[in-house]
Amino acid sequence: MFVNWLLDYNFVNADSEGITFVKNVKKDDGSVSKILLSIHVDDGLAACSDKAMYKECIADMSKDFDPSDSGELKWFLGGKVEQDREKGIVMLSWEQYCNDVLKRFQMDNCMPVDTPCEANLHWAASDSAPLDKRNTGVVRNYQQLIRACMYLTCFTRGDCSFAFNQCARFMSNPGPTHIAAVKRILRYLAGTRSLDITYRRGAVDPSGARTAPNQLSASADADHAGADDRRTVNGWAIMLSGAMIAWSTGSRWRVLDVQRREPNDESKPTAAIDWHGFH
Repeated sequence: MFVNWLLDYNFVNADSEGITFVKNVKKDDGSVSKILLSIHVDDGLAACSDKAMYKECIADMSKDFDPSDSGELKWFLGGKVEQDREKGIVMLSWEQYCNDVLKRFQMDNCMPVDTPCEANLHWAASDSAPLDKRNTGVVRNYQQLIRACMYLTCFTRGDCSFAFNQCARFMSNPGPTHIAAVKRILRYLAGTRSLDITYRRGAVDPSGARTAPNQLSASADADHAGADDRRTVNGWAIMLSGAMIAWSTGSRWRVLDVQRREPNDESKPTAAIDWHGFH
């Protein structure tokens, strides 16, 4: 019902999932005012370049719904948001959620490590016990830990995305190596829990050059069938204003199918930019 109201109010769905909506209004002086809405169940975010346009939208919405305005965004879905309009900085931090996860799994006082996993490491199913001998309690705890941390990687901790993705492959029957690997990730989080994602106006790219407004950059990499199952593990990241805005990692098709089915690794972030509508 609410989505239909937005569409009738000349909002346009900016994604394929009915989450983000945008409305552009051209003013008499030729400038364009824009309002963005991102919906999550009964909660949502609003960003607008014109305060009068925003107030008018809320007033019209109040005729059919009962919206509440909580003011400037401070917390959202367990994460902290800090903004500095003068300096052009937006910071996203999930430190509190990270602390809760570490405490829940009794790893809040563990010895930190510098990396989430060892380099060139591939875990195998052969390390797992036979299905009829697996410990259901261990499996349940492992699954809960993976699910809790996967939520973290969706927002700010893309640096752990690959490691958790690999551990998640063994959620049905984890072995000692897999359990040790996921505990190592928690040890890494314990030492880096304060890391955040910070977007800056006029940020500097890795080469040292200052980026232009709304300039996108992307990177991709792959191990080219380095695992025992001969599947290529690759990942990509899209950057804006000095920080990641989208990222992904995972296994792809078997090496025998690469030429027939898999596009070049360099094309994956380009496809993601097009799919997300960043162009």
